[in-house]
Amino acid sequence: MFKINSHYQPIVSLAHRRVVGFEALLRAQSDHGEACSPLMAFEEASKSNSIARFDRHCLINHVTEFKKLNTLDQWLFVNLNSVSINPKNMRSRVVINQLQKLNIQPHNIVLEILEDAAKDTAQLKAFVNYYRSYGFLIAIDDFGTGHSNFDRIWELKPNIVKLDRSMLANARKDHARLRWLGRCVDLLRETGALITIEGVETQDDALIALDADVDLAQGYYFAKPNPTGAYDSSWLLNELHMLHNRSLYDQTERNRGQTQKKLVLKNMLIEASKAIAQGIDFKQATHELLQHHAVERIYLLNSDGVQIVESLIPDHLASMVKAYAPLSRSDGALWARRAYFRNAMEHPDQVQISTAYIGLPNASLNITFSKVLTRIFSAEKNVLCVDVSASFLNS
Repeated sequence: MFKINSHYQPIVSLAHRRVVGFEALLRAQSDHGEACSPLMAFEEASKSNSIARFDRHCLINHVTEFKKLNTLDQWLFVNLNSVSINPKNMRSRVVINQLQKLNIQPHNIVLEILEDAAKDTAQLKAFVNYYRSYGFLIAIDDFGTGHSNFDRIWELKPNIVKLDRSMLANARKDHARLRWLGRCVDLLRETGALITIEGVETQDDALIALDADVDLAQGYYFAKPNPTGAYDSSWLLNELHMLHNRSLYDQTERNRGQTQKKLVLKNMLIEASKAIAQGIDFKQATHELLQHHAVERIYLLNSDGVQIVESLIPDHLASMVKAYAPLSRSDGALWARRAYFRNAMEHPDQVQISTAYIGLPNASLNITFSKVLTRIFSAEKNVLCVDVSASFLNS
């Protein structure tokens, strides 16, 4: 069989700027002293049909060695093999008895399970509820891989969701995935879970995690796994303080740049609305605005939110509009439920700027500028709307 050892990797609270837990990781050696991967060790246990027993043995070793670290109110995260998710294990008190012997409370233990650990959702939910009833915390591990879905998270309502390292790796390379990371964190938090991200390897990774507003983070950047869970607490405190300051500075600079860009567009929108109010042709009044490289469409609504003219689209987006031909005609469309319309009507003297959203017809990420205008000759109120690419403000 194998000789097993436990290594511990610190898990950091970015807001508290300190270590709040450790993930226990299996380190195994063959009888000949050769290191082997956890996967290989479990494959060997599978040959003798003893995965569940081996998994329990690893868990008890993790807990026993963790007791020697003299941690104070810090969590121990332990991975459970999917084979352990079964009705028999719900009747087992081996782990609970071992914790009692070591005087470790169940609420200090976080059981990490894969979201798809069991095909039977009811069985997985029963397993989670059983161990939760004893005070254990539950974490869903590696969310963001395979067939991850939010429905199961809502069903299980874990205490913690751990985002797979691939989500961070993808966010490094793709701005769209970077935005999705933040939205994913927000959605998962709606379930009542804390959010952990794995695979933080560099300072830039840590900044991405901080900007995505995750609660906890782990990775080689903070500390590598080791037998004692050792880490440099002074460095960690100073580094996280610096990261917070840098994140705030970057955010301030982004906001300053966005404010300047918004001001240019706001002034152009005001001039166009004045021209329309004076009776100048819609296309002529908005000609200069349409030339702005970030503008994707310009349209006009009546006081009920109904679009009364066909949208003006820049020439360079014409081919994209063809791809969405069934949605390209938008005169007569009703936009009364959109916040940019309602806010404009409630504050007619101000230019309104929406939050980013997926806009029609071409499903691009837009921000809408809107402003009420009152036609001089008829006193009719209209709302002039301009959709702008959200990436323009973030570039």
